[in-house]
Amino acid sequence: MKFWRAQLKNGQWVNENEQKWDDIKNEVSYLELHNNGQCISLPKNADSYIQGKTASANMATGEICIESRFFGWVMRNNVVKIRICELTNNITIEPL
Repeated sequence: MKFWRAQLKNGQWVNENEQKWDDIKNEVSYLELHNNGQCISLPKNADSYIQGKTASANMATGEICIESRFFGWVMRNNVVKIRICELTNNITIEPL
């Protein structure tokens, strides 16, 4: 199972099954991505954090397929993005 988990500035822990990213993104002080038992964590107290998914959809059936997940952080004027392919579990680091 793949999901992000975040610690908020008030110390509370939330994950994507409990909260919408847009509701908490400005309160995140620590972010990690769980990838089928593997945990990838980002540096604490970054300027800000990002996360998202890329997906495709079958227009006839409405079926949605997540292709990859990404998360990252902003440090000064630099954004570091880590992407995990849903099919292969390959991990890449991408400049933004």
